[in-house]
Amino acid sequence: MTHSFDVGGLPAFVALDGYAVLSGRRRGASIQLDETYFDGRQWALRRFDTASDADREVRRLEASRERYDDAEVSVDAVTETALMEASAGFRDELQRIPELESLARAFPGRCFVVPEWMRTGDRLQYGARVYLFRDDDAPTPEAVVRKNVESVTADAFEEFERYQGRLHGYPDCCIDFYRTHSQGSPSPEWRSVEPFADAVHDAALGRGVDASIDDVVRNLDDRAGSDAFFARAFFPEPDCETAVIKGRTVRETLSSAFPKELVRDYYRLNVGLNYLLARSVERRGDCRPAPGTLGREHLRFYLPLADASSAPRYA
Repeated sequence: MTHSFDVGGLPAFVALDGYAVLSGRRRGASIQLDETYFDGRQWALRRFDTASDADREVRRLEASRERYDDAEVSVDAVTETALMEASAGFRDELQRIPELESLARAFPGRCFVVPEWMRTGDRLQYGARVYLFRDDDAPTPEAVVRKNVESVTADAFEEFERYQGRLHGYPDCCIDFYRTHSQGSPSPEWRSVEPFADAVHDAALGRGVDASIDDVVRNLDDRAGSDAFFARAFFPEPDCETAVIKGRTVRETLSSAFPKELVRDYYRLNVGLNYLLARSVERRGDCRPAPGTLGREHLRFYLPLADASSAPRYA
């Protein structure tokens, strides 16, 4: 049965993730809210200028970025009580960001933002993540925050990563694979993308939006296993048939509702992004790829889906 959900107001990459969730192909999806997200949204609107109210949207995003940067987080101690109190205050501020209000209005399901904590040695880091679920299958924000806080205070962040994987609807075998890393061996991220690394043309990466995803990720369509990359920053176990079957189902569902070339680009962007993230991990980095690194389609996917899909490439 083909479902129809109005996700045209969401950024294209968020809309396709969200549609797979609403259609029951994935349990949930999420967006990391940070400077990469805000920069991509603003740059896409300025460069392509396809929306009639692009200037107003840019101003709203600028105000959102400013409010996000100004949010104050104070933690007295790395204890469950202190982190839960800090999370409640931070979440109150996050919910007032105009972009969060816009995402919640545009997603016909359950959309909420939570703080996200990480601990490296004595260093405590924090950020924000927006989750998307169906109305009938969503955890409470408080449950997600508590699971995160418990893992941080117990110095067992891998347990939260497993929990997140299940929230995102990833196969259990791939969740286990991602948590398996022997000292001195390549990272799980690199082992996941290595079979497809030769499909990414490094020389084209330096051209940014002057290139197309056609130039950057080549000869992927007939590569066995490429359907496993059905989500951004999901690193499937190599040769995982469960992930391939799930990814093929997601592709079929998306292709029944959106232009096939748009869905094709979505999968190629997922492979390219995972390649860049894996390469960063191998080089001891932790930066997400800047919008447009994988070509103009990479940046275009930060536009609202209704605007992105109106490009001649997808018409």
